Amino acid sequence: MPALDGLRGLAAISVVISHLPTKTPFWEKMNFGECGVFLFFVLSGFLMTHLHLQQPINAVNVRRFCVARVARIVPLYYAIVLVAFAVSMLTQVDFHYRMDLADLVRLLAFAGSVDVFWSVGPEFQFYGFFLLLWWIPSLRGRSRTIALALLGVFVVASYLASPYLPGILFVSKLHIFLGGVGIALLRHWWGARVQTRAHVVALLQLMACASLWVMLLPYPHMLLPVFPQADVAQLSAWYYTDLPRVLLAALVVLAFSYRSALSDLLLGNGLASELGRSSFSIYLLHRPVIDAMTSLGVFAPLDPWASGIGCIVATVLLAWLVNRALETPARVWITRRFMPARPRTVGTHLG
Repeated sequence: MPALDGLRGLAAISVVISHLPTKTPFWEKMNFGECGVFLFFVLSGFLMTHLHLQQPINAVNVRRFCVARVARIVPLYYAIVLVAFAVSMLTQVDFHYRMDLADLVRLLAFAGSVDVFWSVGPEFQFYGFFLLLWWIPSLRGRSRTIALALLGVFVVASYLASPYLPGILFVSKLHIFLGGVGIALLRHWWGARVQTRAHVVALLQLMACASLWVMLLPYPHMLLPVFPQADVAQLSAWYYTDLPRVLLAALVVLAFSYRSALSDLLLGNGLASELGRSSFSIYLLHRPVIDAMTSLGVFAPLDPWASGIGCIVATVLLAWLVNRALETPARVWITRRFMPARPRTVGTHLG
C-alpha cells in the first residue's frame, strides 16, 4: 500500500503548516493540524487491524506486535523528549518543548501534554487497547457476545465523554482510531473484489480527494455538531468529535489503500514515500525548526509563502537526516534484537 506512506507524509506536512507563525489567509482559515491528526489516528487503527487482527492471538504474535510498536515510536520520541528536557534545564531559551521534571515524567509515561507530544500518548495507549480488540474475536459463544456488548457500551460512553476528557487520554479519540479499525475490517470483507475493478477504485480515490478538502473546512463548518460548542473548553476538542469527519478520513485511508495509477501519481511517488518514511521525525522536529527560524528572525521579513515553504523544506531535510541516523537504525536494532520468529501456521480471527 505505497500510497498510505505518502498519506502519512501529507498528514505530517499539514501539521507543520498549522503551526507556521506567519500564514497566508488561506492557510489561516483551514484546519490543517486537526486534519493531519485525524489521518494519523485513522491510519494507525487501520494498519494495526490490517496487519495483526488476521493473526491468531498468542504469545509470539503479541510479542511481535509489541516489539514493532515500541521500535516504531519509543526511540525517536524518548530521544527528542530527553534532549528537550536537557535544553530546558541547562538554558533559559524559550521554546515550545520547554518542560520541567514533572512534564518529563508524564511524557515518558505517555501521559504528557507538552505541545505536539500530547498526541503520542493516545497513540501509544491505543496499542494496549488494541490487544483487547484482538483478543475478543478469539472468544466463543456467550463470552464473545458479552465482550462485544461491553465493548459497544464502552465505545459509546467514550464518545459521549470525549470532548470533556483530557486530550492526552486515548478514550477521547477512540472513535477516530475505531474509524480505521472499521475500514480495515470492511476491506478484509471485500477481499480482492474492489482491487480488480479499476473504475470502483478510481471513484473511491476521487471521492477521497474531495473528502480531504471537506476535512479542511474551518471550525464553524461542523458537519454533525453533536455537542454544543459552548460546552467544550477547547475548539479543537469540539472539532475532533465530528463523526462525519471521522468517516471522511476513513474513506481517504480506504481509497488509497488500493493501488492505482492515480494513487501512485499522487501519494505513491518517490517524494511522497520519503515523506511518509520520515513522517514521525517531521511531526516531532518541526517545532524546533520553527523555534530556530523564529529566533533568527526569518519569518518576519519574508512573505508567508516563502517562509512557510522554507520552513517545510528545512524540517523535511532535518527529519530525513534524523530518520536515517537515529530513527531507522534504532527501529531495525530493536526489531532484530527482540522480535521473535513468526509462527509457521497463520489463521484468521476476523470473523
